[in-house]
Amino acid sequence: MKNEHDNYVITYFRIKHEGCWSELTSNNKFEAITLIARPNKDKRFILAYDEVKLNNYNLKNFIRDLKGNNRVKEIFKIRIINNKRNIYRLLLKEDYENMVRGILDKYTLFDIKDLILNGEERIVLVLPSSEIIELKKDFENIGKLIKFTYKYINIDELLTDSLLTIFNLTKREHESFKLAYKSGFYDLPKNITLEELASYMKISKPTMEDYIRKAERKIFKSFYHQYYYYDMLLEGDSEEDSK
Repeated sequence: MKNEHDNYVITYFRIKHEGCWSELTSNNKFEAITLIARPNKDKRFILAYDEVKLNNYNLKNFIRDLKGNNRVKEIFKIRIINNKRNIYRLLLKEDYENMVRGILDKYTLFDIKDLILNGEERIVLVLPSSEIIELKKDFENIGKLIKFTYKYINIDELLTDSLLTIFNLTKREHESFKLAYKSGFYDLPKNITLEELASYMKISKPTMEDYIRKAERKIFKSFYHQYYYYDMLLEGDSEEDSK
């Protein structure tokens, strides 16, 4: 028997969306993820900040083809993130109607991650179980669902593991980690030693190490949860108990 905490599901689906710019990712030309999406229902557009990795595509042709897609209204900005690996971020305006983010705008989403590659959109999201049937119908209406799975989860455990707030780290953990990061402790090679950090903080080396390790554990725990989503997107398979 389910309790109130089980009335949520984590959903994974893959969809081929005809007419969408996601079709441009066919033949491994490029991959993309949505970093931020802000649907504007009244003005019927979506403002999206995406990250793309160009594989068999040069930047000039990518921009040309993206601008030529009917679903893309305007490209505002393109920023190089890693020139060697051909990774870019772009801010664009796209259609609201029959777009994935436009459809999702009416649902109660607690979390969402996506990956666009090989001509399909892969989505992982968390929402109330009462909305799952309507969600599936909506996406069947705009494209071909290659896969659609879900499983019940405990929303309290999900939010506890995934959210990092200002209250998670103590004041000393925050100060120690911030100093270590800004001073180049995590650079390769390191620009500062643990002993030097401890001296700046006027504490012992073991105490400094303890503060940093505790902060790291809390931060990494939150990021690990996000990579759990990306594992689902990359593997193309959800966890046990899928429906």
